[in-house]
Amino acid sequence: MRAVLREPALQGLWAAAREALASPKQPPTFRLELPDETARQAVGELYGRPMWGQGTRISVSKLDEAMRARFGTGLAEALQAEAAGPSETAESGPEEVLRAALDAQGLADEPWAQPWIAWVLRYGRVAADELPVVARRSARVLAAMNLHGMPRIWTSRGELAGLTGDPHLLDDGTTTSRVVIKAASLAHEQAAPSNDRERRALWERCGVAPDGVADTTLTWALPLSGNDPWSAGIRQRTELGLPAHLTHLDLRAAPPRLVEPDTAIAICQHPRVLEAAIREGIRHPMLCLSGPPTTATRALLGRLISDGATLHHHADFDWHGISAAHAVQQFGAEPWRMTATDYRNAVDQAAADRIDLSNLVGTPVPTPWDPALAELMSTAARAVEEEQLLPQLLADLREGL
Repeated sequence: MRAVLREPALQGLWAAAREALASPKQPPTFRLELPDETARQAVGELYGRPMWGQGTRISVSKLDEAMRARFGTGLAEALQAEAAGPSETAESGPEEVLRAALDAQGLADEPWAQPWIAWVLRYGRVAADELPVVARRSARVLAAMNLHGMPRIWTSRGELAGLTGDPHLLDDGTTTSRVVIKAASLAHEQAAPSNDRERRALWERCGVAPDGVADTTLTWALPLSGNDPWSAGIRQRTELGLPAHLTHLDLRAAPPRLVEPDTAIAICQHPRVLEAAIREGIRHPMLCLSGPPTTATRALLGRLISDGATLHHHADFDWHGISAAHAVQQFGAEPWRMTATDYRNAVDQAAADRIDLSNLVGTPVPTPWDPALAELMSTAARAVEEEQLLPQLLADLREGL
């Protein structure tokens, strides 16, 4: 950025921009002289359109957008940084620069702040002249992340990066991404991630989804209470006998309230259960996990609980299913046909019907809502999938749970 701000062919642009920003009237545009082809080419490349003739008018807002897109820093901030010169770090000291950036966001007194500062200075690989900008950007991003406990709302990584003006700022491998993820690991007291899977898990722990569209939650017959076009569109899918895959972007476009208080929502694990309900015309509100809850599912569960809905969860009788039950119970979901008696009846029915059950593998998971369940599952050592309980589950849905 400093190289561009010191480019001889652009000095006329920067002088005119400073004059416009300093003017009490804050004009939306300013006149710029273009004395030669070198100036026309340099200004055109930065501004984003070809330049012709001996002069043109420059929009202050468009120039600001061009600066943010290229450097992640607005026009006024860039000119101020250039006026300060590279002595900011030298005069204040790198540690003071980092601490000041955190302090500006109310983060300087966090327990992880000092270890993070030490790590950035020793292992962060941040050039001295880049440190002030990296520090400010990182602190701004960290202030918008969940660094305590488990998140209840999520934002996409691109949207989070957009707070600094550059939607690619937090792409894997960037300097800001590297120092931010280190702060996140320190804040949550866990080892720094060493692969993509661990990085994604840490981002999600901080309330950051990889993007706004990849993670979805499968829903059916949600009784949305709004009269807005979004709610009407989801209800129309129900009328057509179609489920709705909701993304983070969908939830962001949704009205503040989704359902009325005390609305009963059924949560299943297998899509076949939801499909069977649709096929048989059962319009009980449903969510389907299809595995561990995605960030979109967690965001929707949080919204439903805040609306006063009651959640009822069923899963496979295997350790993955029990783990999923733990995850949704964090949102207040109540077990649905998930007791030791339900498991014993399912195993006995499978034996009577000569159905071969899979071996129960993996590490046992406790079932605090019914401790006898985990004990019985470990003893019987058989897994029972939801589809074997389909008749009972559909009957419950018909009766409204």
